[in-house]
Amino acid sequence: MTADRQSDTHTAYTQIRSRILDGRLAPGNPVSPRNMADELMLGHMPVRSAIQRLVVEGLVEVVPRRGTYVTAPTRIDLREIFEVRLALESTAAYLAAVSGATEGLSAAADQLRRIAGGESTDLMTEQRVGWVFHQEMFSAAKNERLYTSYRLLRAQSGLALNELHRDDASTVRRGTSEHLVIYDSIRSREPEAARRHMWNHILDGTDARIKLIRGQHDAAT
Repeated sequence: MTADRQSDTHTAYTQIRSRILDGRLAPGNPVSPRNMADELMLGHMPVRSAIQRLVVEGLVEVVPRRGTYVTAPTRIDLREIFEVRLALESTAAYLAAVSGATEGLSAAADQLRRIAGGESTDLMTEQRVGWVFHQEMFSAAKNERLYTSYRLLRAQSGLALNELHRDDASTVRRGTSEHLVIYDSIRSREPEAARRHMWNHILDGTDARIKLIRGQHDAAT
């Protein structure tokens, strides 16, 4: 494979993968090599090579005599993904408490505290800050291998670990309160308490999240 073809394959892989992870290509959507090549203005061979790489990663599946589609996680897939997430995030909370809160984590917690104490409710903003909190917690854990494992899980599971918007204000606010409890344990350097609170936080939303993801996929098919 020439250097140019390798570069085009990497470009195609990055672009298609990005579309899957940000939801532009939802589970069950077709991934036509010809259409993707036209859209990305790349050759068919690099696009086909990129799609094969995505098949290996589990983001795309080939259905015999039908075509290539974005993989739709089954309920078992989702359950296993969240079990791994449970282990990774509770460990990250534990390690963050060992190292102590970083400026980024503290800034996210301060913003959540201001939101929780305000009168108006902007659910989208509140959820976005909550997602930042999780990212900053991994940074505070100071374990690149742990964070790499989490990023790999995201890449393999696509929508299952992507941020999903919720319209239920009480659920969003409960999540904010749980984030603040986790932060207080990290700031106080109480690793076991931080681990336990994060474990309960992830566990609390697992069933509802699986139902939401499956519902979105079923509605799209």
